Amino acid sequence: MAAQFRHASVVRPALTGAFPNLKNATWRIKSPSDDTYQCIAWAACRTDRKWWPVDHPEFYWPPKSPVIVAPPLPLLWFTPVDYMIQGFRTLGYQPCDSHEFEFGYQKVAIYENETGATHMARQHFLGRGWLSKLGNAEDIFHGKLTDIEGSTVAMAFQYGEVAQILKRSWWAALVRLCLFRCWWTAFRHWLYRMAHPSWK
Repeated sequence: MAAQFRHASVVRPALTGAFPNLKNATWRIKSPSDDTYQCIAWAACRTDRKWWPVDHPEFYWPPKSPVIVAPPLPLLWFTPVDYMIQGFRTLGYQPCDSHEFEFGYQKVAIYENETGATHMARQHFLGRGWLSKLGNAEDIFHGKLTDIEGSTVAMAFQYGEVAQILKRSWWAALVRLCLFRCWWTAFRHWLYRMAHPSWK
């Protein structure tokens, strides 16, 4: 499915229904819905395919990083948070103790529930909040990590809570061209929003 532009009057109730904490949060739509990629890819600054630590042709995972062998239903996969950590180590990330913004560093958050890792969010480059791709739905900017914790009834499972924060230096992101991809995607989405003001 190509990018799908949904009116904000459709997107906002759909996402607040799926993520109840958004009802009292400050957040905004950042992209059209798109099933080409999902949250893990978005955390890695990629929009060309889905990422997940699983041996399955639909997903990419960095070489030499651990993967799980799973049945064909993604919602049943148990994915250790450590697999996410090890995969993102190849991108220059290391575990850290704080989600607070640190000048010169880029951070991502790994969410976990009883099934293991469920979601990842990427910190805004200047620490103004967090960016999340919500399944096949839109990317959003949300002010707090807790804004998407808990129940996601419409998506039939829960993201749970933040289990681990990772960080890397801006230099590590730069040499891997990640900053360029993030900026280019953000610029492209900005152009989309100018052409589709109903997103706001």
